[in-house]
Amino acid sequence: MKTYRLEAGDDHVQKLAHENDPVRAVIELVWNSLDADAHHVTVVLHRNDTDVVVGAEVTDDGHGMAPEDIATEFKWVGNSWKRTALRSKGERRPLHGRFGQGRLRAFALGTQVTWETVGDRIDGKRVQTVIRARAISRTDVEVSDPIETSVDTGTRFVGEGKESLDPLDREAAAERIGTTLAPYLISHTGVEVTYDGQRIQPTDNIARDTLLPVEWEHDGTVHHAKLRVIEWFKAKERVVHLCDADAVVVDTLDAAPGPDFTYSAYLLWDAMPEHHDQWPVARMETTPTVLGVLLKELDQVLDDYLDARRAERRRELVEEWKSGNVYPYEGEPSSEEEKVERATFDVVATSIRRHIPKEKSKKRLTLGLLKDSIQQRPGDVGALLDEYVGLPAEEREQLDRLLRNTGLSRVIRASTDVTNRLEFLRALDLMVFDPEAHKMVGEREHLHRILERELWVFGEQYNFMVSERGLSAALDRHLELLGEARADKTPVKRLDGTVGRLDLLLSAAATEHDRNRHLVVELKAPKVVASMAELNQIKSYAKAVAKDPRFASSTTQWDFWLVTSELDDDVRQEANQRGREQGVVFEPDLPEAPGARVRVWVRDWGQIINDAKRRLDYFQKSLQHDPSLEDARDYLRRNHGDVIPEGLLAEGNAAPEACPAETQQPPPDAGAKSTASPIREE
Repeated sequence: MKTYRLEAGDDHVQKLAHENDPVRAVIELVWNSLDADAHHVTVVLHRNDTDVVVGAEVTDDGHGMAPEDIATEFKWVGNSWKRTALRSKGERRPLHGRFGQGRLRAFALGTQVTWETVGDRIDGKRVQTVIRARAISRTDVEVSDPIETSVDTGTRFVGEGKESLDPLDREAAAERIGTTLAPYLISHTGVEVTYDGQRIQPTDNIARDTLLPVEWEHDGTVHHAKLRVIEWFKAKERVVHLCDADAVVVDTLDAAPGPDFTYSAYLLWDAMPEHHDQWPVARMETTPTVLGVLLKELDQVLDDYLDARRAERRRELVEEWKSGNVYPYEGEPSSEEEKVERATFDVVATSIRRHIPKEKSKKRLTLGLLKDSIQQRPGDVGALLDEYVGLPAEEREQLDRLLRNTGLSRVIRASTDVTNRLEFLRALDLMVFDPEAHKMVGEREHLHRILERELWVFGEQYNFMVSERGLSAALDRHLELLGEARADKTPVKRLDGTVGRLDLLLSAAATEHDRNRHLVVELKAPKVVASMAELNQIKSYAKAVAKDPRFASSTTQWDFWLVTSELDDDVRQEANQRGREQGVVFEPDLPEAPGARVRVWVRDWGQIINDAKRRLDYFQKSLQHDPSLEDARDYLRRNHGDVIPEGLLAEGNAAPEACPAETQQPPPDAGAKSTASPIREE
């Protein structure tokens, strides 16, 4: 018996072994068998009494190893005879193990590893040799004296001594072995590989097999390669292999695009073995090497392929849903917006196809719910899907990228917002002008609570600040906007000494020309005809703000609106005074803050609704959406069903005539868009 000392450090051998990846070790041992012209390779898993995998055995009927081969194979890391040979010794098959590291991976399968091999010596005699190594001294390899034998050639490897080799016992292990060896086994139909009692037959699992040209230029020379992409029926594999021209794997990249596909991509280039282990550096080099340029071209070709397949798969799947009567849309799109919506639906639905139930009724329900989500909450589709179907992180990232790149969700969100606003204006028209409806609508319990959620109706530039709070709360919010704190804690009171309560205090989303804007809205129930009593109430708030020096700011504008359905003659005259803008009833001088402004306006719902409609007029024409009374009621059910009186939703209520237009002009509005949601304060 001889002992060979491997010419490498023990730590280096341990690193090359990749001992945390036993599946990779099995693949390397199978490749060694195939390099030995084996026709049958069998992998057997050894299990203990509790059915835990604790070892592995790989047996083949190849040409085995002769004693003179063993001295070379087990004494050096690298310098394998295969590195310079292009084909196997017997059948001239393409070789995989050209780097002299495959046998070292055996330590991932056991702390004690053994090869029993039968091969023919140079003198023609057939001999059997046993090779042993242990993890405690990885660099020492014991080789028995050869014994003459008449048995068939071949090699049997046994790894033992591990407490657990769980990765080998998973379905994914057989899939990984099959997809890695696929091109080889497809080309060599006479070769059989069996894993844990199951023959590896990649041809039975191929859904699509595509060969793509790859062309790139480096240093003035045009190079050519091929990319073979095999999509699988049943596999979790998604991997890119770098191969020689015969599809023998040289390296495997650490990531692959397309989480919505299961595939193996094989980049076939005859010079790939010369660049073994170079791809990590090639990706990062500032001066591109021939491999670095190839990898960039690989990324582009693969991305283009996957994008084309997504489009093709969307068409196929949508047609399948239509023929199965589970597609949630009928007929052809009636507008450009619906075309966009359907396109978004198709992108999202086909991206999560693996998570859609197979049962027809559940499939129809799932697709219908997805349609509703896209219509009502397009920006939240990713989160909703994550909540209901639990998308894996990679698929969620892919879906987000699709939605982000197409911009479809933003288009739908915009059109949905406009449609919702048009329907709300129709509903508001009903509530404040229909004689029967406005009897049911109260100020605080209905109108106030609804408008807290629909602040845009007063102007796009305002954010919600305070609801049903005193003037002191308004002061706090005002100072907060200025970045100041209230040192004087004395309550803010009206001129008669009372505190008063503001219905709604809104504030501009951003300063306009270095000015802050506040809007106080005093709401009255639709059945109330505004008189001097209501007008004096809102004037008292404005006077309190004008008098209190803590509100003084040369960069702040305060507008107070009295909002109602009807005005009596006294109030109407107050709102039409010579020398003032129409609608302004009070605007005092502010000597302590010369640049500040306090104004009181009288506005009726007709003006507010018409102003809002004018802002939406262009979009309404584009959408061709003229909401009906039932559209308005449906909007109230969906968005304000917890607030609106039940009687208002009854179909017996007649539609009101168009809201009365007033001659008063609205106060000038800035165009900044509201960015904050209402915050209710108690």
